[in-house]
Amino acid sequence: MRRNICLVAPLLLLAACKSAPPIKAVSTLEEVMHHMVIPNADIVWDSVGTIYTVGHVEERQPRTDEEWLAVEASSTVLTEAGNLLMMEGRAKDNGPWMERSRALREAAASVHEAAKARDVAKVFERGGYLFDACQGCHFQYRFTKDPNTIRSH
Repeated sequence: MRRNICLVAPLLLLAACKSAPPIKAVSTLEEVMHHMVIPNADIVWDSVGTIYTVGHVEERQPRTDEEWLAVEASSTVLTEAGNLLMMEGRAKDNGPWMERSRALREAAASVHEAAKARDVAKVFERGGYLFDACQGCHFQYRFTKDPNTIRSH
């Protein structure tokens, strides 16, 4: 009988250890947004595009390996931020919030794929998907019904 207890006790301890998640949210939702999502989304959005001014047209695009790596790095952070937004302690609910977080993750992953391929047109297009993912969440969770309170980040 004593031998059986000695065999069962470690299994119970192991089961108890496995039930607790090994990770926990440390930063607040606002910190994740302001320190990870916003600055990295801006890097993606500022990386490609056309700027028209009086007498001048500027075509923006990454031209060096370092510039492309910056877009890749930012899209990687955004992809993982989608996961971080789904963690207990940050998730607002288990329905639409999770869908919106997955949309961020998938849009950012598609930007990463385009940046790795060094495809300017796809980075631009997929940056639009990223914008749509962000705005979808903002309109559902951040902005109030009063249009006078809608602000940019």
